[in-house]
Amino acid sequence: MTAPNVASAQDIGAIYTNCGLGGAIFPNGDQPVAPVIVNILVSSPTVLTQGLLLPDSCSGAGAVSARMMHAAYPQFEVDVAVGEGEYITSLMNVMGCDEAIRPALIADMRTNLNDSMSDVTYASMDDADKARDMYVDMYQTVQANYAGSCLPVQ
Repeated sequence: MTAPNVASAQDIGAIYTNCGLGGAIFPNGDQPVAPVIVNILVSSPTVLTQGLLLPDSCSGAGAVSARMMHAAYPQFEVDVAVGEGEYITSLMNVMGCDEAIRPALIADMRTNLNDSMSDVTYASMDDADKARDMYVDMYQTVQANYAGSCLPVQ
């Protein structure tokens, strides 16, 4: 067994930019500081471990889910509000969620969305911020209630 290579400062910077939720929401480097901030605030130890030990995991279910939400937030908002639709179905497929828990997870996501929409700042947020918040809420809900029923989300 060999120890993993120690990353240089540049490698760690690339990890915080390219991996985790931050890299998933801001994948093209359009806002180079934004993914670092998101990763530090949301999943700092996880993203660092992921990037150092499992660099290929930067494109896993969590990253793909975040990119999907970021790319099509208005459609996700409608699907979550209605409780069904092709976008939410695709998300659950990517996340590998068991069929049995999908209605409950979607109901939890709807509750989270309703809570977000009742916040006075929601109307002034752009879709990228709304997508980030929806992803963070979903991530926390999956971790708390459905961790064994969906793929690990980073």
